[in-house]
Amino acid sequence: MELLAGDIGGTKTLLLRARWRDGQPQVLAEKRFDSAAYADLADMVREFLAGACAPVAACLAVAGPVQPAPGGGTQARITNLPWQLDSRRLAQTLGIGRLHLINDLAAVGYGLDLLAPSDLVELQAGQVQTGSLRAVLGIGTGLGMALVAPAAGSGRVFPSEAGHMDFAPQDARQVQLREFVRQRLGGGRVSCERLVSGSGLALHYEFLGGDAVSPDTVAARAVAGDALAGEAMTLFATVCGAAIGNLTLTCLPFGGLYLAGGVVQKNLSLFGDSVFLGAVRDKGRMAAVVRQVPIYAITEPRIGLLGAARYATLEHADV
Repeated sequence: MELLAGDIGGTKTLLLRARWRDGQPQVLAEKRFDSAAYADLADMVREFLAGACAPVAACLAVAGPVQPAPGGGTQARITNLPWQLDSRRLAQTLGIGRLHLINDLAAVGYGLDLLAPSDLVELQAGQVQTGSLRAVLGIGTGLGMALVAPAAGSGRVFPSEAGHMDFAPQDARQVQLREFVRQRLGGGRVSCERLVSGSGLALHYEFLGGDAVSPDTVAARAVAGDALAGEAMTLFATVCGAAIGNLTLTCLPFGGLYLAGGVVQKNLSLFGDSVFLGAVRDKGRMAAVVRQVPIYAITEPRIGLLGAARYATLEHADV
């Protein structure tokens, strides 16, 4: 079975053409695209598939909520891109018989069982409880979350928009941080995603007096010994840890909490540090409960793409 899988994010899009055999994708072609360089997704996919046979099925994982479309199928608005996607329209445009849109963190959930032990870094041992809920958190351009409920076969994955919950400051400096971000955004509420994300890391640095640079630059400066960048990384780790600890209490994923996304993969030492884990566990009377949750970092950068490929093989209603 030949299929198309995509992991569409606000910064980059990964596309994969593969054959599915023995529970694994056999890659035929794969390419990374700059998402903002294309007016719409269809143009990008057509370029990728040029000269190849149309796949039998496709699954595109998108950074944003996926909802039923008025005429059938599903639709999605990419959170950090001006793209409005419709599964039926895309299928007709691209000549694909069966095309699905799913949330990008749901795709990570579907990809969990495709990971090898070497694709994971244990951050907190915890106590794995067989048959319990698992959760995935993605820290990249934005902040996403999905839940993986135990079920026969691969389990059931439920996406969420938990990253858009209100940011809750933990001390006076974080109150000042929230007000700084509020002003930068022109007033109104400040969500967790504004701070627990790549752009959030850059805002931490600016809040402390740094110049407007990319999150990669902040991290590189910290590694090079820049004191202000190091302080920004520490504050970022504290804010991330507190938010992740809150989400852990919300769903109690004793089957494992998995951290994905470019920010995690590029800064593994930060997420294994005592500052981050201390903030995760700083939950008062519930601290002992949080300590029981196994926490892992996913180092496989294509996890969403692999999960989308797997979803394309499952039995679902057509577009």
